[in-house]
Amino acid sequence: MFLMPLIASPVFWVLTVIWYILVVAGAWMMFQKAGEAGWKAIIPIYNMYIVYKICWNTSLFWVWFGISVFAAVFRFQTETTTGFAYIFSMVLSLVQMLIQVTCCYRLSFAFGHGLLYGLGLCFFPFIFTVILGFGSSAYQPWRTNSLGF
Repeated sequence: MFLMPLIASPVFWVLTVIWYILVVAGAWMMFQKAGEAGWKAIIPIYNMYIVYKICWNTSLFWVWFGISVFAAVFRFQTETTTGFAYIFSMVLSLVQMLIQVTCCYRLSFAFGHGLLYGLGLCFFPFIFTVILGFGSSAYQPWRTNSLGF
């Protein structure tokens, strides 16, 4: 109720579109630094596939994506907050979150940053992706191979 006048404002939508273009441009630059085509940042699910390709392994993208789909299906199948389906969807969501946090850490490590930058990518991905794309970070693929996980 409180945000309805703000969301209905044309200024809000203009700022949202500008911010989205900035984030896509940052991801575009990040992909180019990693040797991928920048246009891949525009396509929603495919860009996550490329992020996993850059920092980890594409087979883990499919595990993450499958867990995401199954968690959503089980979540929408439940009518209550108890029962096997609900608990199973919560466990799947937790596993999905852990995979994504690890991916963010590996992405930050691949560009020469550490744990705190990885947490920034997890909690504020739109800001830290822009910083990663337009900043002076260089892609260092050998760093992700040395992590061991």
